[in-house]
Amino acid sequence: MKKFRCRRCGKCCSHIRSQNTEDEDFLREYAYGKLPLIQLLPVDKTSFPLWDFEAKRFKMWQRDVNIDAKIEPSRAIFDLKRNKSIIVTYYMDYDACPFLKDGLCLIYDKKRAFICRSFPFNKGPFLNIGEEIEKEKFFGSCPALKEILPSLDDKDKIKFVKQLYETFGEEFLNIVEFDYLQEWTNRMIIKLIKERVIRPAIGYPYKYLLKRIKNSEKIDFTDFLIEEKIKTKQEINELIERLDNNTDAKEKIKNFLEQPTE
Repeated sequence: MKKFRCRRCGKCCSHIRSQNTEDEDFLREYAYGKLPLIQLLPVDKTSFPLWDFEAKRFKMWQRDVNIDAKIEPSRAIFDLKRNKSIIVTYYMDYDACPFLKDGLCLIYDKKRAFICRSFPFNKGPFLNIGEEIEKEKFFGSCPALKEILPSLDDKDKIKFVKQLYETFGEEFLNIVEFDYLQEWTNRMIIKLIKERVIRPAIGYPYKYLLKRIKNSEKIDFTDFLIEEKIKTKQEINELIERLDNNTDAKEKIKNFLEQPTE
């Protein structure tokens, strides 16, 4: 099969607002106060997510290239025990990525965010969301896919995963690791709630929540885990290193492809 090569055309970065209808339906139904994780901006302004540790990097890199990336919180947990907002993800308040200049990424040589490095994928094949595999649903609109997509076989999941790994390589590892990070975050939030470390605001009027979050003290999610001694600073650094190296994705794919077939 033909291997994927990023053409660095800038198309994926020229419009970073959400266009995923399925995600928008979920956000409208649950993300505005029905779940612990609260969306802080309207659906039509949702953008590429930067995890808190990624946002720290982007804030540093924006100074290096002399731009204001307008990095603001996008999802948070409002903890009623502390009247404190725990920021899980950030976004850049632009339609086109501010790091895109003359069609080129100003920080392409950096360890960019997962959402940047995962293109052309918009999700991986291991999330259990009760859907049948349809190859078209895994990708965004990347022109380099035109010659690749028809050759992918989505009828057999093991064969499909093997093709994705062989064809996309690092991009495939990135999206699998990105999905792992989402699952890790969700599990950690559930753990904090069950162990009564936090008491999230759920079911309150959304405008009331936004006002409280705006006026509250704020802390990044990973910093909160360290502050509350849920994780040590070393453990968080080791987690970020695993994420940067796609360690969990490599293990996931290896174990999946090595499973016995009938």
